Amino acid sequence: TMMNNYIFIRVVGKGSYGEVNLVKHKTDRKQYVIKKLNLTTSSKRERRSAEQEAQLLSQLRHPNIVTYRESWEGDDCQLYIVMGFCEGGDLYHRLKQQKGELLPERQVVEWFVQIAMALQYLHERNILHRDLKTQNIFLTKTNIIKVGDLGIARVLENQNDMASTLIGTPYYMSPELFSNKPYNHKSDVWALGCCVYEMSTLKHAFNAKDMNSLVYRIVEGKLPQMPSRYDLQLGELIKCMLCRRPEDRPDVKLILRQPYIKQQIAMFLEATKDLESTEKLLQPLLPTPVSSKVLVHIGGQIRA
Repeated sequence: TMMNNYIFIRVVGKGSYGEVNLVKHKTDRKQYVIKKLNLTTSSKRERRSAEQEAQLLSQLRHPNIVTYRESWEGDDCQLYIVMGFCEGGDLYHRLKQQKGELLPERQVVEWFVQIAMALQYLHERNILHRDLKTQNIFLTKTNIIKVGDLGIARVLENQNDMASTLIGTPYYMSPELFSNKPYNHKSDVWALGCCVYEMSTLKHAFNAKDMNSLVYRIVEGKLPQMPSRYDLQLGELIKCMLCRRPEDRPDVKLILRQPYIKQQIAMFLEATKDLESTEKLLQPLLPTPVSSKVLVHIGGQIRA
């Protein structure tokens, strides 16, 4: 079986659907994670759609999206999905490690831009993430963002009944979803706003002691206190992403074109110029951080 190409290292997690294992590929010697989805109770249609989805994910190629290497259905009725392993863990735990000490603004914006780039790539392909949250955003050992768990991402075109069902952590759920409106790309933008808020304050944008109060808080349209330690423009941007009406939220393309963001990107690019020359010297020795490549790619996109 395909599984024979991999050496098992350890179990790294268990989801509602099955377990997640860290493995090493026998030929390229790289580490991957294998997610097993239990399809024994699924109908033929659900199985087919899960396989199509895995197929779709394996075609995505972006420096800020977890790579999906391959997938197959085993004889045991499990769907196996092989993904790149992110040594830096997830952003949720990374923010927890700060123990309340705010991150440098530059770090927040670098991550913000990388998450936005990943979303832009998906949205251009009519794919919605549908479950963006800090637990689904991973980091490599060089601090590069990899957006993952697109497990329930759906291609917009196949607007089946699945698309309007509510999936996701209520913390990051946008107001329109509570009035049963279909999920759309502006709902992803809301979730991005929640993530950026969390990176800049180390707190959830919307929090409450129970489910009902949480829902009320989200739907009520009162915004949390914006981060005061950073440039006010960052707060303004978060406010726009957390607009109550989806049509008032900017799309990701527009976010990446904001003067504040463009100016920050120009600064990253400046900083990576020197990086490039050092990288060339070190290239034979080091797996190069994607950083400068990602940023040059961003620079090209922004100037376009």
